[in-house]
Amino acid sequence: MVGFVDTFDNMKDFEQKLAAKEAGPYVGRVKFTDDPLRQGRLGVNIPELTKTNNPTLEDCIWCQYLSPFYGAKSLEATSKSDPSDYKLTQHSYGMWFVPPDIDTQVLVIFARGETSQTNAFWIGCVQQPLTNQQVPGYGASTFTELASDRSTGRERGITQAATGETQNYGTDLLPVGEKNRNMTENAVSAQSANQFRYPVNRILADQFEAQGLIQDNIRGTTTSSAKREAPSQVFGINTPGRIREDSRELNIGPDGTSVRPDREPGHTFVMDDGAIDGTNQLTRLRTASGHQLLMHDTDGVVYLANGSGKAFLEMDRDGGIHVYSDAGINLRTSQDFNLHSDRDINFHAKGGINFSTESNLALNAEGYLFSMGEKGILNSSQGGSVRNFAKDGITSFTNGQQLHGASGSFHLAGSQVHFNSIGASSQWGPGWLKPDAVGIKVTNGLIDIDDEKPINRGTVQKVENKTTVSEFVTHEPYDRQSSTARISKYINEAMAEIIKENPQLSPQELKDIKTQLLKKKSINAVAKQLSDVVKLNDKIKLPVDKLNTLVSNAKNLDSLIKNNIKNQAINFVQGQIASIPAVASAISAVRSFFRF
Repeated sequence: MVGFVDTFDNMKDFEQKLAAKEAGPYVGRVKFTDDPLRQGRLGVNIPELTKTNNPTLEDCIWCQYLSPFYGAKSLEATSKSDPSDYKLTQHSYGMWFVPPDIDTQVLVIFARGETSQTNAFWIGCVQQPLTNQQVPGYGASTFTELASDRSTGRERGITQAATGETQNYGTDLLPVGEKNRNMTENAVSAQSANQFRYPVNRILADQFEAQGLIQDNIRGTTTSSAKREAPSQVFGINTPGRIREDSRELNIGPDGTSVRPDREPGHTFVMDDGAIDGTNQLTRLRTASGHQLLMHDTDGVVYLANGSGKAFLEMDRDGGIHVYSDAGINLRTSQDFNLHSDRDINFHAKGGINFSTESNLALNAEGYLFSMGEKGILNSSQGGSVRNFAKDGITSFTNGQQLHGASGSFHLAGSQVHFNSIGASSQWGPGWLKPDAVGIKVTNGLIDIDDEKPINRGTVQKVENKTTVSEFVTHEPYDRQSSTARISKYINEAMAEIIKENPQLSPQELKDIKTQLLKKKSINAVAKQLSDVVKLNDKIKLPVDKLNTLVSNAKNLDSLIKNNIKNQAINFVQGQIASIPAVASAISAVRSFFRF
């Protein structure tokens, strides 16, 4: 290629007419990035030297890359005879952040002030004016082309939660691109530039929508942008992103060469010390396709999710772990698999639940052991006997026939053996043993999320489901305000107060108190148990005002839980019959059912 010579000493054979008389630095503009040596060199036009903004290839200078950190094993420590032994070869390491796009401005120096172009280095990139909204976390804004009309100068308000809705996404806090500098180039101040809105980054917004996170300001959209405040509290890096398959081809290179400038969103690594109001303190690693690891200090969340949104794992502030998978969860261990809960363990399956062992299967309950089959219960032993033992008696009853037989001897024994001395009674069998009688309550009409299209044009797509479990995890947007979550949070807050006021209590005593609270299935029951623990145990002290506050909080939480159930029912009915004229009467019926 004319003007570029692929040599180890950079521009050894290049014509020296553009060599600097001074070391610089000079502001140059990147015109060529395809370094044949793959050393991060850039072909740069320095207008101060070339006297042109439309350079030819021969006008451009190869500038070497200066990495903030780089190293390699000493050449003196390598083998001079065996290039195949990894131990005896050079090893390199360091930071690699190249190349910037065509027409990015860079600062160029000439080492030691020498005029030789072999000493040209680019030492950093110069930001374009008002063009860092997407750095480093693709920061979202409400001041977009899709947003409703509002007063200008809202750029500094992007840390606020969205208050309006757009037809497309159901929120006005959306990921954005940069303002069009062809329109803002005459703006002489940030205030005058703020009259121009940001274009919505539809690629990223559509990705969040498919994941179910477009309306989630914690796991989805973020305000982590260099433009959020000054001085900035945001640190990190985002990559340029891959060239889009549908990118335009523009003749903007030297000598009018073709360049494909349009990119997909890139990867991001963000460390955010938080906005002025304390929100958005986080560290986030997110790939271009949407895989992410989020550690959110403000919300107390650790969140790991894949790009499709079909699997996530979350650890919340109160110690809850929530896992969702659209395709199955598979676990295996070559040693013991241990599962322990200080409260209930619930299983629910739309298909079968199978337990199998190549050794013994033990079922034990310190209370009653219940076994109930809607269509029947079958017991079989193919290699041994079936034996029953009871301390107080064995009874059975059926509305049909009872058949007992043996191919060998059949014995009946007892101090007395009676036949038809008393009438058979249904009380001889547990006819009352039905699912709800033992606390197995299947929640019908539960709101679930469509895993194929969780959000469509701003509306969450809800479907009906049923479950036995107390904490029902759904596809995003997952409702994290279940009754179980609220009860768990309340217990943790109560225990924190007890620990604070009673430093003398041993770990075992604290565990016993928490175990008593965990046994309760409602907020009010937990609050009553808490009051009893404090009043009946002289060792435990809790100021009256704090105890009253906890009891009052319990009443408020109980009201929230009931309202949440009401709202779920109403939302479901609305979603099912939205196209029917009798919507109002149906909603009225639901409100009447819940008496509110």
